[in-house]
Amino acid sequence: MRIRALVSAGMVAITSAVLPLGVRAESIPGLSISPAELSAMKAEYKRPKPRAVQMKELADLGRLLFWDPRASASGETSCASCHFPELGWAVTDARSRNDSGKLTSRKSQPLLGVAYIDGPVGWDGRNASLAAQAKSSIATGSMSMRETDRPVEVKVIEDRFRNIPDYVSRFQAAMPGAPIDLDSMVKAIAAYERTFEPGIAPFDRWIDGDEAAIPANAKRGFVLFNRDANCFACHSGWRLTDDKFHDIGTTTTDRGRGRELKADEDMQFAFKTPTLRAVALRPPYMHNGSSADLYAVVKHYEAGGIDRPSRSPLMMPITLSEQDRQDLLAFLGTLSGAEGELAVPAVH
Repeated sequence: MRIRALVSAGMVAITSAVLPLGVRAESIPGLSISPAELSAMKAEYKRPKPRAVQMKELADLGRLLFWDPRASASGETSCASCHFPELGWAVTDARSRNDSGKLTSRKSQPLLGVAYIDGPVGWDGRNASLAAQAKSSIATGSMSMRETDRPVEVKVIEDRFRNIPDYVSRFQAAMPGAPIDLDSMVKAIAAYERTFEPGIAPFDRWIDGDEAAIPANAKRGFVLFNRDANCFACHSGWRLTDDKFHDIGTTTTDRGRGRELKADEDMQFAFKTPTLRAVALRPPYMHNGSSADLYAVVKHYEAGGIDRPSRSPLMMPITLSEQDRQDLLAFLGTLSGAEGELAVPAVH
């Protein structure tokens, strides 16, 4: 990606040598950038304090439900089957195996940091909220056995939990007086998913002032990410996503957001920008797993993707040296922390 003005997305190219009070000057070997400009770039990626867990009893109930295969039609597939915590709540399969035993049409999108999503969720934004996404997965989606001749009614799933005393008491504690049904289940699951905070990564420590936290080539990659490569145009802020939909020219068959907004030409073949947090942990990449590794992703952006009316105006061919590519990869490798849970909850 390449389009960039001197002032865009709230990032100002500062050339003054004056630094904010308390900010130390930092130089990057092999790169010409003023300390003030580098400081301004880094400020855009300062992560906020983690959000406090709202309604702990609800999130704790959601944790059990997320890991419990009894929430699926077959009783064998859980939400965690497609979202592994150690991978940033993602997978390394181009397509996961659904409850019908068939491959999904797209790669499972990472759930890391979903509490901060601004707007609809999922690759095509068909669901307005996390709860709506979980409900569609269980009722008619990847956990529903809809692609078999043995469909299971939602009531069967609900009855499983109504007949487990431990769950009955947990539902009562989390949502007093509420029925044990699919709506209550997905409300709890969504509450748990909102606790998926990205782990503190080397990149965060560098942003916070530890100059030794990442190597010089990763620092050069960071500046390239925010300059000529223009990656920041879509992968902005501390979560490295704008939460918007863009056609980056990866497919001719899956219309993505265009399936939901058929009359919007700009949304044809557009997909939601994923977070780059923990990105190095979860190849292959793109909604369809079409890029085997991050090097292939960089090469895709160099080529500019499929040229068509819906292609994002932010997409156009760029020229990178092999050193540039390696610097970008080094930067992307600094975005992973200690992700996910230390122990899988026991379900009874």
